[in-house]
Amino acid sequence: MNIASLERFQTEVNQIREYLKHIQYVNTVVGHAVLEEENQEIKALLNTLKEHDRSFRTAKRVFEYKAAIISLYGLLEQYVETWIKEYLDSLSRLVPEYNQIDKKIRNNHFELSLQLINILITRENVKYQHLTKEEVLRKLNHCLCTLTDYEINTEAFVLSCGNLKHNKIVDLFKLLNVDLNSELIKNENLNREIGLPPNQISKTEKDILYNKINDLVERRNQIAHGSETLDILGISGLEPYIQFLEVYCQTIFETLFEKFIKQESIHRFQKIEKVLNIFRSQILAFEIDNYTIKVGDMLIVETSEGRFYKKPILDIQLNNITHQKLTLSEKTNISVCVDHKIKETQIFYLIKK
Repeated sequence: MNIASLERFQTEVNQIREYLKHIQYVNTVVGHAVLEEENQEIKALLNTLKEHDRSFRTAKRVFEYKAAIISLYGLLEQYVETWIKEYLDSLSRLVPEYNQIDKKIRNNHFELSLQLINILITRENVKYQHLTKEEVLRKLNHCLCTLTDYEINTEAFVLSCGNLKHNKIVDLFKLLNVDLNSELIKNENLNREIGLPPNQISKTEKDILYNKINDLVERRNQIAHGSETLDILGISGLEPYIQFLEVYCQTIFETLFEKFIKQESIHRFQKIEKVLNIFRSQILAFEIDNYTIKVGDMLIVETSEGRFYKKPILDIQLNNITHQKLTLSEKTNISVCVDHKIKETQIFYLIKK
């Protein structure tokens, strides 16, 4: 998974915020009373702006509203699709053999690749103009016959990536064998944004929990289909949609990122078999041999609830002496420090070396 794509998403959300802030500044200028003592050139500019605003005010509000809604929905669709494809690409680079990929993903890959080939054969689609049926078939055949050094037809998993209400996004994640609903309610930031007590969230209909996402899609559809725009949201009305979309999408990214860390714990990391003690919820003491460890190496933490986190090692100690790097050829007790609260009920992994 690529953290840079999450940063791009956050940047683009902030660009919409800044655009709305700019509109607010313009509105403030328009509302400014033109004083006699002001510079004649400034007075002329302000009067021109005021006159234009009087004639264009209603149409301007509609245009601004439509631009904001379409932009927000565009981010939702673009990044849900991007992160699904990134996740699958990352899996193909991580998991050494195709038959070690989750069985449901493999089964869906076969069926969806055939659907993608059919689309390429039967109709032109700008979205897939960079693909050929031969390339899709080559990747699928390589997965089934060669197993190693394979590529997944990631585009096949986002064939229905449009009109993305919450339930539609949930269905896309089912193709990855991810129960998105159960993952989202584990996220504290999203729960705070929903604004319900924790004991009510699991009992509330998903259409209510994620109403802002569904309403955003409905508003975008009305605009796209040329329906009359009656309920126009102003800048203050749009901000809750922006805030919810930002947290919702970040939670989706974090869900896939955590699933990828879990796969890393299986294929790229090794379990610490003998944990000796945990001090101050940050220091892990354990036994290890035939291993080189250094500050900056990553430690994967698996919680008792099955959550996965990856944290850098900040400090290494052997016999109460701090080391930047240690090479151990026999069983040795060492300790490492991380910035994450760790517990005795958790499982820990170090990268294989």
